[in-house]
Amino acid sequence: MSPKSRTRKPKSAGRNKARRTGPPGNPIAEVYRSVVQSFTVEADHTSSLHSELLASNLYSVMHETTNLGPGIDEQLFGEWARFVERQRDRPAAAMLWALAQVADPPANSQAAAAAQRLTDLGVPEPAWLAPLRKLEAAEAWMLTDVFGDSIEFVVEFRTGRRKHGMAITIDTNHLGGYATNIVFDHNARKLRQDRERFAAKHMDPLMRFEPASLAEVRARGIAAIEATDVTEDPDVGPEYEEHRALALSRLLTLPGGDVVDLAEHRIPGPAEELARFEEDQGETEKLVGDFLASLEHDPAEPDSGLDAKFARLAELAIDYGRNYDDGRLLRVSPPKISTFAGWFLPHKVGLDDAEQAALAPFLSAWISWCGRRQGLPWMAVEMVQESAAATLDAVSLLEDDEEDDLPSPGMAFLEGVDMDSIEDAQAVMERRQFAMPYFGTWIGQEDYPRLNPNSAAELRLLVLGELKELHGVGKQEYPRSGEPDGSPVWNAALRELVISQLWHDEPPQVWEAAQRLLALGLEREDILDRLQEALSGHVDARELGPLPDGGISAVHLPGYVASLATLGASGGKGGHLRPV
Repeated sequence: MSPKSRTRKPKSAGRNKARRTGPPGNPIAEVYRSVVQSFTVEADHTSSLHSELLASNLYSVMHETTNLGPGIDEQLFGEWARFVERQRDRPAAAMLWALAQVADPPANSQAAAAAQRLTDLGVPEPAWLAPLRKLEAAEAWMLTDVFGDSIEFVVEFRTGRRKHGMAITIDTNHLGGYATNIVFDHNARKLRQDRERFAAKHMDPLMRFEPASLAEVRARGIAAIEATDVTEDPDVGPEYEEHRALALSRLLTLPGGDVVDLAEHRIPGPAEELARFEEDQGETEKLVGDFLASLEHDPAEPDSGLDAKFARLAELAIDYGRNYDDGRLLRVSPPKISTFAGWFLPHKVGLDDAEQAALAPFLSAWISWCGRRQGLPWMAVEMVQESAAATLDAVSLLEDDEEDDLPSPGMAFLEGVDMDSIEDAQAVMERRQFAMPYFGTWIGQEDYPRLNPNSAAELRLLVLGELKELHGVGKQEYPRSGEPDGSPVWNAALRELVISQLWHDEPPQVWEAAQRLLALGLEREDILDRLQEALSGHVDARELGPLPDGGISAVHLPGYVASLATLGASGGKGGHLRPV
C-alpha cells in the first residue's frame, strides 16, 4: 500500500464514489469503442484484408471451441450485432460487413442481414466490400518434408486488382493432421518465396516446395482446423485463434466443396467389417514377411528366436501406423518413432524382457527397411535412427529413476476383489484385462505413464487416451441436455460406462455378453462397440458424470439387460482393429 493510501482520503473521494453508484458500464459498448476507430480508418481502403483480420480477432473473443467443434456464444453475438446496428453509421456497417465474412453460420447471416439493413437506410458500404465480392483464389503451393510430418499450404487470393496470401501449417502426426499456425500477408509472393528459398537453401533434400491443387488445400485445410477445434490444449501459434475464422472463411471459398462422398459417412455392416479385418490381417502378414526376408543373418550365428521377436515388433509397428498414423503403415520419422517407442510400446503394450532386448536392433533394421521403401535420403534415415536411440535412452533413464516402492501395475487387476481360489483370481484378471489392458496413456501433450483403473478419475483418462477421436473431450466433460447422439463427448461417456461396468462386473450380464462375443471370434474393440450400442438406448444422459462402481444409477437396467441378452446369441464375426 502506498503512503498516500494510509492517510486520510482526499475530500473528492466521497464525491467520486457517489458518482459511480449508477448502473455498471456496458461491456459491449466499451469493446466497440476500442475497435471502432480501426474500422473507421479501414472503411476507405479498397483492400479488405486488414478489416477482415480485425473482425476475425474480434470474433475469436466470442468464439468458443468445444469437443463438438466450432461454436459461438449466440446470445453475446446477437447482443453485439444489435448494438452495432443501432449506431447507424459507416464504421458500424463496415464492422458488420467484416463480421459477415468471417463468422460461422448462422452468425455470418445475422451480421450480413444487419449490415444490409444499414445499407437500405442509406449508410454507405465500406470501399473494400465491392472488390471483396470478386474474391478468387489464384494459385496454391505446398511445403512438405520427406518424412510426411507436416504440410504448409500457401494460397494466393485476388480481390479486384489486389492480391494477398494465406499460409496454414498442418502437423500430420495428430488426428490425420491438425492446424498449428495461420499467417496472412498483403504480399502473397513474399509468403511463397520465403518458403521456397528456405526449402532450397536450408533443408534440401529434406523439404520440397511445389504447386498444390486448390481442392486439396480446401479439403485438408478445413479438416485440419476441425481437428484443432476438437483437440484439448493444441500446440498452436500465437496468432492462430485470431486468424482461425478468416482462414476458415477463405478455405470455404476454394473449389471442391460441392461433392460429398457418402461412402465416408456410411457405417459398414458386419460383413464389411470382417472383410476389412481379414484384408488388414493379410496386409500385415505380407509386410512382416517382406521385412523378415530383408534381414541378413550371420551364418556363424544360429537364429535364437530373434525373427519371432522382430515379427511381433513389426506387427505392433504396423498396427500403430494403421490406428495412430492415419493408415500410413510403413512411414518412419523422428516424431513417429519417438512416440511409438517412447509412448505406445511402454504405455499401450508392455513388452516382455525378450522383446525389450530385441527392440533396439529391431528399430535399427525397421527404420532402414522402411526408409528404403519410403525413398528417404540417407540423411533423413540417420535422423530417424538418432531419434530412436535418444528415445530408448530416455525410456531407460525414466525406468531407472522410478521409485522402487511404486506398486506393480498388474496388482490393479486384483485390487478390491475378494477371492477364494486361484481360479477366482484368474477369472478376475481375465475380465479386467479385457476391460482396460493399459496402465498409462497420452492425451494431447499430456503424458500419464501410471494410472490405476480402480480410480474413477484415472479410468476416465485411460478411456479418453485409448481412442484418438476422444482426445479432444474434456477430462470432466459429460453430455448435457440435448447433446446429439454420436458426438465425441457422448461416445466417451458411453465407453467409460461400459468399461467401468466390465471392471466392476456390475451388472454381470455385460461380461457374459462380452464372453459370448469373444467365443465368436470378435476383437475387443468391436465387442466394446457392440456393448456400447446396446447401452446407448437405455441410459439417461442427464445423470452421466464421474462413475463410481459402474454408474448403474444412470442406466435403465431391465431394458439394458434385455439388449445384452441378444449379443452373441447368433453366429457371425466382425471388427477390424487388432488388440495389442
